[in-house]
Amino acid sequence: MKATILSAFRKVDNASFSLRKVGLTAVLLQALVLGLTYSLLLFNPGKYLTSDHYDGTKSYFSIATFLQQPMGDGMLVRGHNYPFGEYMYYTDSAPIVVAPLHALVQAVPALAPYGLYIYDLFILSSLVISTGLLVLMLHRLGLPAWFVVLLSVALPWLNPQAVRLNVGHMNLTYTPAILFVLWRLQVLYAAWRAGAPLARQFVVLLVGIVLAAWIHFYYLALMLGTMGFFVLVLLYQSVRAGRPWRPLLLGMAGVAVGAVALTWGLLQALDPRIHERPVGSNGYDWIEWRFQFTALFKGYVYNKVQFPLERTSGVPYESSAYLTSFVLFGLLLVGVLLLLKRLPAEARLPQPSADATEGFLQCLLLACVPMAFIALGENIDLDNGNYVLHNYLNVFRWLHKVTDRVTQFRALGRFIWPFWWAVVLCFSWYVARWRFIPRLRWALLVLVALLVVDTVNATHFYRTQAQAPNLLRTSDDSPVRTLLGWPAKGRYQAILPIPFYHVGTDWSDEPTNLNLDPDDPLCNTTYQLSMVSGLPLMAHKAARAITGQAEALYSVFQPGGPSPALLERLDQRPILVYLDTAYYDGRNNYYRDMLRDRPTMRAVFERAPAFIQEQHMVRIAHQGSQSLYEWFPKGQPTPGPASR
Repeated sequence: MKATILSAFRKVDNASFSLRKVGLTAVLLQALVLGLTYSLLLFNPGKYLTSDHYDGTKSYFSIATFLQQPMGDGMLVRGHNYPFGEYMYYTDSAPIVVAPLHALVQAVPALAPYGLYIYDLFILSSLVISTGLLVLMLHRLGLPAWFVVLLSVALPWLNPQAVRLNVGHMNLTYTPAILFVLWRLQVLYAAWRAGAPLARQFVVLLVGIVLAAWIHFYYLALMLGTMGFFVLVLLYQSVRAGRPWRPLLLGMAGVAVGAVALTWGLLQALDPRIHERPVGSNGYDWIEWRFQFTALFKGYVYNKVQFPLERTSGVPYESSAYLTSFVLFGLLLVGVLLLLKRLPAEARLPQPSADATEGFLQCLLLACVPMAFIALGENIDLDNGNYVLHNYLNVFRWLHKVTDRVTQFRALGRFIWPFWWAVVLCFSWYVARWRFIPRLRWALLVLVALLVVDTVNATHFYRTQAQAPNLLRTSDDSPVRTLLGWPAKGRYQAILPIPFYHVGTDWSDEPTNLNLDPDDPLCNTTYQLSMVSGLPLMAHKAARAITGQAEALYSVFQPGGPSPALLERLDQRPILVYLDTAYYDGRNNYYRDMLRDRPTMRAVFERAPAFIQEQHMVRIAHQGSQSLYEWFPKGQPTPGPASR
């Protein structure tokens, strides 16, 4: 029996597959896995989304309202932050995808109900594209065909970006952005070793980085940083070996300047409000957004196989970077065998040689180590904060002394992603050699089984937790529609939710903190009201919001009413005010608890009932704890008693 299994193993290993056949097999298999995992969403167009909470609904709402707007509005999203609106670049909504999608649904109105579905197809297709990129990389690493297929299908589900779907960060799940830069660095390395011209390689890198940055601007820093450190390693090796180094330096500089100009520079021209936005950003180096080293050993909620050395406390989602059972148990085995002096000589790492595969992996790992130091933050807390280790190896620490703009990349934990891929790719190449070592061949089979188990558990999790009914698509008998009724089109100019929320501004200390995060059910209900009525929200959730706009909107709740500047922007039509009294009568203490230590914003929250009375609003609908009022901010034509 043993001989039969080993014989089959060798036959599969020695199978002569072309790159095209391997790639086609892996892509088709990934498409099948994707179809089974996201069957509800994929085969019921428009009825399901990947997220129904937190930032996910915010992005979906921004896209949905934007797609309904006329093309003449440009990239301004009018669905929230009324009467100012907000530009698509600050709503986590992939401008490079949503802009052409907007043109498509405007040109073909029949596609309008499926706008979010098409967007989700783009996001989910990243799994298949990642598989294709991994095949190209792993094939160059000399891995056997069966192992290439397995890794290229499994790893896209297990990498740290995938878990962002669970918090609604759809654009940050676009794994091809990171894999693209790693693949092109692999091609660049081969050209450099061969002494071939490098200009074409740098041009391709530039195009890829710019396109990915307009999906999410964090990719600009992640991809440029990885490329920059990789080229620095090559520069060192070139100088040491007496090889030409100027093409590397000029290429790196050209990509950096070009990418920054076509992303950040272009944003300066496209955003007419750029001068109102702060240079820096709050939250930079916050411990919850820094990478925590022990997260490498903390399994995700779906992992059934637990690593013996595992972190017991939870991991902030920005630190998610579990190295998989495949890698961790493999490293544990190697460590035990080394300790016992039983690791076969064939399994030891070879000395640096002329082999391009080993050279690339060495350069990649060296280049990604500085990225890991960035992820750890400027300071590393030890012993529950009793000691602080100043991270002088963090490049951002020194850039921060020059400019506050570096703090725009405040979620530092994301910089661990290239390092995660470098470790997994290096280990995959190393462990693939075990198939030639009789004493470790069975260990390889066990690690492969662990990889399959993790992948099965991951896909089950996403099938059950990352598919939700499309809450922005409500039926005629939904509670929101029952409450709202069928108001005359054009009667109202906007919706004012109470409790009010506005998220995304920066602050210097607590009294200046204008951010008021909504309770998720309340936020979702207001989004539904907006979609059903076609009215924009005065509330807002975005990034890098303008403080002056938030102050103007909060002035609504002042005893004297809205500021003159805000009134100037409003027209004569009434505003539809939505009130949920559950947050004021003790049934839901979300805001009271959240604002316990924030007296300024608590006062805004508690002013709402008095605001309704002072403005002589008329209640026009009531359902449970929810009510709708008419408010004439510029004066009520026919004043009436306020409803009780």
